[in-house]
Amino acid sequence: MNQKASLENTSRREFLQRLSQAIGVAAATSLVAGSGISTALAYTPRPNSADKAGVTFSQAQMKTLQSICATVIPKTDTPSAADVDCHGFVDHQLLQCHSEQDQKRCIDIVDVIDSKTMQSYGKSFAALPTEKQTEILVEVEALRGFSASQKADFKLLKSLIVFGYFTSEDGVKKALFFQPYPGGYKGSIPVDERTKTSGSLDYY
Repeated sequence: MNQKASLENTSRREFLQRLSQAIGVAAATSLVAGSGISTALAYTPRPNSADKAGVTFSQAQMKTLQSICATVIPKTDTPSAADVDCHGFVDHQLLQCHSEQDQKRCIDIVDVIDSKTMQSYGKSFAALPTEKQTEILVEVEALRGFSASQKADFKLLKSLIVFGYFTSEDGVKKALFFQPYPGGYKGSIPVDERTKTSGSLDYY
């Protein structure tokens, strides 16, 4: 194995470890199985992807999904999941790497979230203020007005959003500590609550 291949394998193992910490080992393993990670890394974000129908979701569903992405990973000093087109990524990844059953589960939970929002507020999820959007998604997690199967479907959708974010260029370079070239080993470094996890060494 040459040095480049060795570094790539190491980088992918580190990425899988970080992803596992974020969404769980089982979810991370299923996402990167087969061609999942290669397809993810090949995805190119598109501007205004929520303004038209996707390959899996309708145009209205893409708008809802865009708002869900922005709520799951909101904009802080780094871009939100919507800013890096995670909605477009999820739409694409579901078609390329997931079963029709998984596609249906994600479509259904997007529709359920929008339907519950219309019932409660008379508005679509995308039209709600940020704090109300957060409340709705917390209710899914807490099983308040949502079933256990719907929570499981949302977990799948959320894992795809997180996966898309941390395989995007902005997610790696801005949300993580990006190291473009491998450095020497440092056995002890200062760490506090603001210290970022290291990003991929050689993806970008």
